[in-house]
Amino acid sequence: MATQLAGLRYQHRTLQAPVPSDAVLRLCRLAPSGHRIAFVREDGPEGQTGIWIGEIHNAHSVRLLVPFKPGRVEDLAFSPDGSHIAYRVAPLLGHGARGTVGWASADAPGEIRRVEGTGFGWTAGGKAILVADPYRKSLLRYGLDEEEPRALGPFEDDADPSFPAQIVVSPDGEHIVYTAGREGEEISEVWLVKREKNAVVTSIFTEIPGGNVHILPFWSPKGATLGLFCVHEDQEKTALIVVPRLEGEGHVLYESSYLDPARTPTFTQSARSVAFFRTEKPGDEERPATTRFILLDVKRETFAALAEPDEIIGTPRLFDGRTIAVDGEGLAHLFVFDDPS
Repeated sequence: MATQLAGLRYQHRTLQAPVPSDAVLRLCRLAPSGHRIAFVREDGPEGQTGIWIGEIHNAHSVRLLVPFKPGRVEDLAFSPDGSHIAYRVAPLLGHGARGTVGWASADAPGEIRRVEGTGFGWTAGGKAILVADPYRKSLLRYGLDEEEPRALGPFEDDADPSFPAQIVVSPDGEHIVYTAGREGEEISEVWLVKREKNAVVTSIFTEIPGGNVHILPFWSPKGATLGLFCVHEDQEKTALIVVPRLEGEGHVLYESSYLDPARTPTFTQSARSVAFFRTEKPGDEERPATTRFILLDVKRETFAALAEPDEIIGTPRLFDGRTIAVDGEGLAHLFVFDDPS
């Protein structure tokens, strides 16, 4: 369906997992090819809930990849080449229980490996997975064809599990940014890993006061600019900061006195706009907050609505030069723009 809002012309397409309409789904993720969708199914008999995958519009292709009890899978992501799926698993109840990260092939059932960790991210080529492991106090790189991981930097994190570590790799693979929460010290950290000649150098990039902060980093398509979307629950406010060329303290592009949804934004292909979810009305005891999917012009600092209030919710990402995908809880969405800027 073609739509025009605030001078923008685009098509909004909704993609459903090929399962019955009454199925209970979460974490729908569109594959890089656009032909398959992975999701967590929470209903069904024992042994049939967990991570599923199927081709769009083909119910016969749907199959269970990794079984999990309802509520265990907290995050899900395809590798950049679409060949694998990684996921974050909540710890079991009980003293000493630890969160884990696992991965599986997108083409064959069964878990390949599970390791301790509270956050993950794929490398640019999809040949390795990065895991934030607070128990070994390291950011670890697990090659898909390697047995032992390689430590890339320190990771000290005692934040509440509802503030998981975020790991993002620049499109060229030259830089890694990851976050850590230091609740005991009431500080949230952003770390930078970069290559210098033949060495890997890891250092603190910035610190934000407060331990209960969602810091959601994201890169521009060419990796020239880093964005930091900060949802500060203690201060009940949100800020979007951009740091061109990783130099200086950055520019505050957007501020709000409301708590926006803690969903990582995305740049458009030209990096002239940022798409994210914004809270328009705060919630209270009787009703939840009202949110809207918007596009923020970086230079003009003006907004354009991409959906009606509360129409969709999810995590946006740049799908191709003209398309933004939104990975939703029960659906996936595509916003295809006539003008790719």
